[in-house]
Order: sequence, then C-alpha cells, then structure tokens
Amino acid sequence: MIHKDIAIVLGGTAPHVALIQNLKSRGYYVVLIDYYENPPAKQFADEHVRESTLDKDKVLQIAKDYKAKLVICACIDQANVTACYVAEQLDLPKPYTYQTALEVTDKGLMKELMVLNHIPTSKYRFVKGLSDVPLAEMKFPLVVKPSDSNGSAGVRKAEDINQLEEYLQKAIEISRTTGGAIVEEYKSGAEVSADCFVLNGEVDVILIRQKYQLPYKEGQVLQSPGSFSPGLISEKKIQDLKEIVKQISRVFNLNNTPLLIQALINEEEINIIEFAPRVGGGLSFRTVYLNTKFDILNSTVNSFLGIEEKPKYEIPSTFLATVIVYAKPGVFKEICGLDQLIEDGIVLEYHAYKTRGMQIGNDMSTRSRIGAFIVEGSTLEEKISKIREAVESIKVFDEEGNDLMLRNIYDDIENQKDII
Repeated sequence: MIHKDIAIVLGGTAPHVALIQNLKSRGYYVVLIDYYENPPAKQFADEHVRESTLDKDKVLQIAKDYKAKLVICACIDQANVTACYVAEQLDLPKPYTYQTALEVTDKGLMKELMVLNHIPTSKYRFVKGLSDVPLAEMKFPLVVKPSDSNGSAGVRKAEDINQLEEYLQKAIEISRTTGGAIVEEYKSGAEVSADCFVLNGEVDVILIRQKYQLPYKEGQVLQSPGSFSPGLISEKKIQDLKEIVKQISRVFNLNNTPLLIQALINEEEINIIEFAPRVGGGLSFRTVYLNTKFDILNSTVNSFLGIEEKPKYEIPSTFLATVIVYAKPGVFKEICGLDQLIEDGIVLEYHAYKTRGMQIGNDMSTRSRIGAFIVEGSTLEEKISKIREAVESIKVFDEEGNDLMLRNIYDDIENQKDII
C-alpha cells in the first residue's frame, strides 16, 4: 500500500532525473514510464514501468491502476501530448488542453497557425510526396523535416530536387501519425533557443542560447554539437523576439508555462523555426539555472499543478557552453576522462543520456548522443579553450574497447563575436 500521492513521469531522460527529485521533494511517490530497460532516470524513481510513453491508452490505464494524482512530462514533445491526454481523461491538473498539445507538436498544424496569424516563419508546405511541393513557388535550398517526431531525426537540407525526393521519403517514414513532412525555405542567421516563461499575457525571455553550427555536409541531419549562453543578441532583437513570443502565447492559448522558442536571427529579421511549451531538452534546464538561478523545472511542475508564480532570475555574469558528446554507431559501454576534467576545473558538469547497453544511432541525431557536458568561462576564448581540452580527453567505449568518440565535428567551433 502506497501512502503518498502518486506522480507518473513520462520518459527517463537525463532532465527527468531533476524532475523526479523535485516531485519527491514535494512528497510524491514517483512512477517512471519508459520503454528502455535502464534509462538514465530509472534509479531515481520509486518504480519503473516498461511501456512506451507514446501509447496514450496504455499510459491512461497505468494511471488508472496507480490512481495517479499527476501525469507529467517536462521536455519531450510527444510524451507531453500523452500527459495532457491522460490528464484530460482523468480530470487531473495540466498546463494546457490536449488539443493545444496536439497543435504545438504537429509541426504542420503549428506552421499553418503561425502563417495564418502572421507570426514570422519561413515559407513552407505540408506534403505527402514530391508532387505536393510547389517547386515554382519555393527556392532551394529547402529544409525537410518530419511533421511529428521527437528531436532532430530526419531534418535535412536539400540543395536540389534529387536530394529533396530522397530526404522527403526518409522524413515521411519517420513521421509518426501524419504520413507527411514539412518542406520549408532555408533561412540563414544565428540559430538560437530562447527559454521563456509566459504568465498572464506577459513574457520573460530568461535566457538565449546560441547554437554552434556544424559545417554542412550533404545528407547529414541538421544538427549542432552544442550551444553557448548568453547568446550575442542585441537588446533590440530580444525585445522584438519578446513581442513575437507574446503573439504565439495568444494564438495558442498558452499561459503559466515555459515556452521554448527556436529561431533564426539575422540583422534584417527574426524567423521562428518552431516552439514548444516545455523545457528544452538535454541540459538546457541546467544551463538556465547556472546562468540565471531560475529553476525552470520547478516552474514546470507548478505549471502542471496550476500554481502561478512570477519568474525570478538573474542576468548572466559568465559564459556557459553545453557540448553534446556524439559517437559512432555501436553499443555503448562507458565514457571515460570526465572525472579528471571535472577535478581539474575544465568541465563543470556532465550528464549522461545513455546507459550501458544502449544502441548508438548512425545519423547524428538525438540517438547518437552519449551525454553532454558544461564548461564555464569569463570570456568566449576561455570557454572555447576548455571545450577543446575536454574533447581531446574524453573517450567513449563500446564492449570491444573501441573508442567511438566523434572528435572532428568540434574542429570548426569558433567564437561568435558579433552582436546581432
């Protein structure tokens, strides 16, 4: 017999370790649902149920069986849909409706509503095949992405019609429910992730993280090896972005929730790539806290519970970089070298995304990530120096003792020095 209120957490990712700890501090008994045998957050939960977080009706039945008082997800789009679905069925607290959750996870529907409401975004089409793409109206290069998948899987840049046909087929295969993909015009600029919070029509842009860009290689998933914060974005552009975020919150009926904005910013314009009313994935929750002292995961729990609290945060005083550890395909055994780097003050923190026995993907997407580390520097140059030392020292081993660490992807990390 469990004598505590039960909270169900959907997804055993690294950020959900902190989510589980937060829920336990509030007195909850925490049940984790994740289809992996040994996800990173498993050891922190009271129980682990091996089921897919995408199976809404299965999760609903589990919630009924446990008489759960809360079903929550902080940073996974599709699992967030499940959380809102179950909450609506069982009359549990939730940050927004199931319909809203669908609208902000289906990229086709999201883009449609942005265009209808004049939210700046690139020209796009939702398509189910090459014949649906209005080639006469759109200019290459074009970005192809699945319409409803997690992470960066299947997101590629097509330079011509042959690449478009190939990448489109792959993206459609990845799309979970719609059977289609998004094709949109490629926009240049600094790619940023803005961690915002919306409360009663007001928006706080708490932190802007600027992505490092990988040199483009044909066929490669559009991905970044990490980001630094605060991004070098002018106060005027931040205010412009703030007004756009207010518009997004009105159009999609979002209130008392974190709001992650992904955008391209150049000197002329801001283009919204996509957004999600949740915490960013990976280590963004830690970066936000270390830079600003704002606990965005705690605010997420408050959002689910309907507790309104105005965000309190500080202005960043140093630069942080979050660097993702990528590896070649294989079966992960262990990562080495980090203890010494932390002891020497080169690395501030490391968070694991994979545990022993997990498969490493082959497409430079989320499935290829082993974990991520954070470095801190008083200058951009110090930060870069620490990244390079860490990359040279870290080793990622498979069961045969092969070092699978991908190092060449960090060769072109350079300092962004110009404020946009």
